[in-house]
Amino acid sequence: MNSNPQDVTSVKKYGLALHTASRELGLAISNFAGDSRCQTWNLDRDLATHLHQYLVEFIQPQTWADLAFLAVAKGPGGFTGTRMGMVTARTLAQQLDIPVFAISTLAAVAWAEPPLAKGLLELEPPQPPLSKGGLLSAEHSLGKGGLLDTEPPQPPLAKGGLLSAEPSLGKGGLLDTEPPQLPFAKGGLLREDMALQMPAQRGQLFGAVYSVNKDSGLTELFPDTVMTPESWQEKLDNWGNSYQLIEVGSELGWSVSSVLELAYLEWEMGSRPDWSDALPFYGQHPVKGH
Repeated sequence: MNSNPQDVTSVKKYGLALHTASRELGLAISNFAGDSRCQTWNLDRDLATHLHQYLVEFIQPQTWADLAFLAVAKGPGGFTGTRMGMVTARTLAQQLDIPVFAISTLAAVAWAEPPLAKGLLELEPPQPPLSKGGLLSAEHSLGKGGLLDTEPPQPPLAKGGLLSAEPSLGKGGLLDTEPPQLPFAKGGLLREDMALQMPAQRGQLFGAVYSVNKDSGLTELFPDTVMTPESWQEKLDNWGNSYQLIEVGSELGWSVSSVLELAYLEWEMGSRPDWSDALPFYGQHPVKGH
């Protein structure tokens, strides 16, 4: 019998996520083996009144005993809503004796918005002849990284119409093209950072930068921070890599599925955070004692 807790979670147990950091309530549940559902409600000020009712109805036909872990959006977001979701998740996790993952609302949006330059650089090969069954003909051999060695090298046309004048093998066996300068992450994957900004109080804003890898999750490059628009712009102007700027709105319940997915990635890596470790982010520092 396999006693691996990851297998138990994926087959028999469920993860449940709550997102209350905006005017929308977002709930998501999944066993990560084909049974998933997600729903949002624009409750605004009625969130405090109806949260428990919607939660009890949404979880059915599953029961509380079916849950292996909880996930909750920790902010930034509205103070009252964020606190309410955090208290609910912490209380449930304590009573059920299961882990609870506190996930940044900005990280959840970044996870839901894949970068434009995600994945391997797709280049049109310079007319490689194919034999029957799609196999390469004997006149061509595979070079570094599995790319074709061709004589003479023909400038490939990249998707989007960018021409590479002098192709050469770069990191991961991909073609380095000049121009443009393309940032490479480990393994030869293109990395475009996700810069997210969200309005805060007193004319300030929240800013954060993440890189996204759909296989391994998010990497926090600049943590969720409240700052003046001028400081944020200076940070972006001096950023040493290409980035995609995301304007985060005020209705975020739709990203609850990303909250659940990010929590599940941490679960798979063996993380089991205690309910007391789940802390909200209001803009200055996590508030202890909630």
